Amino acid sequence: MSRPHKASCILLVDDEPATLQLIRKILQADGYQIVQALDGLEALERVAEYAPDLILLDVVMPNMDGMAVLRKVRETDNVTGIIMASALSSENLVVQAMLDGADDFVSKPFTLKNVRVRIRQTLEKSRLRRENVRLQQELQMAHDKIRTILGRYMAAPVVERLLASPTLPSLGGERQIATVLFMDFCDFTPLSHNLEPDLVLHILNEHLALVAAAIIAEEGTIDKYVGDGVMALFNAPVAQPDHPLRAVRASLAIRDSVIAWAAEHQPALNVRVGIHTGATVVGNIGTLELMNYTAIGDTVNLAKRLQEEGDENTITLSESTARLLPPEAVDLTALGTFTVKGRQTPVDTYRVNHLR
Repeated sequence: MSRPHKASCILLVDDEPATLQLIRKILQADGYQIVQALDGLEALERVAEYAPDLILLDVVMPNMDGMAVLRKVRETDNVTGIIMASALSSENLVVQAMLDGADDFVSKPFTLKNVRVRIRQTLEKSRLRRENVRLQQELQMAHDKIRTILGRYMAAPVVERLLASPTLPSLGGERQIATVLFMDFCDFTPLSHNLEPDLVLHILNEHLALVAAAIIAEEGTIDKYVGDGVMALFNAPVAQPDHPLRAVRASLAIRDSVIAWAAEHQPALNVRVGIHTGATVVGNIGTLELMNYTAIGDTVNLAKRLQEEGDENTITLSESTARLLPPEAVDLTALGTFTVKGRQTPVDTYRVNHLR
């Protein structure tokens, strides 16, 4: 139940009506909104109904005593101010009340001046706690927003690495054996010439969603979208002992999902995939103002060349990747030696047929 105005709401809980009446008149004169209860069970009902800012809670009451009410409230609410009151003001009782979550303890009989001061102090504590909760919620919302925004532009492993680091990212990288996967859609340029741009974008995004899902399912890192193509890394930044096999499984899932899409939609696209495993330098390149987490080196170039030379709906591997695959896991066909433009050493290549 919402309160009709901004005055602090105080719940008075005492089984002595005369005491309630006296305190109520004084606190109402001070501008507080007053709610009252005669026992512990009624007090919990009032807490649920009014969400008071402060509870002045007698210890000795019928049905449920004040200490039980205190513990029950604190199970779900660490913000509301609670002042315990009792004629049984033993040291053990006071200590236990504070351990159970009370903000203060006043002994009966108390002076109205004293209890009014205690109420103001406890209300200020409660206000500060509420403000702290609000700020924490705003901070969490900002953190979640940053994580979501980063996740829209970076692969999840890169985002987690950035957020976990105690320092800001810097330029540079480290040598890392990685499996690089390049995927490209065949004949996409002619398609874009024949269709309206918004339809081309829709078709491309639908296909890229299939590609991204296949890569993420194998815990690969989507490095970048290159026009109508995708570059993905395996074994970077997260170590994966079976990274060549993961890349192959992802490429097969890409091919199969695109073929399945084409069976139900037109115009259809076909894919080419190239995969190579080798040494790369993985890290941040660019400038301090704008950098990109990526891999560079001959391994990346060769994976791209293998993709460019493939046929429609084919997956082409280098020998270095094929050699690292479990022989019983993947059915391969040798394609012979491939000479890459600008690279003197020829490469033995293989076509991936299917998983065994």
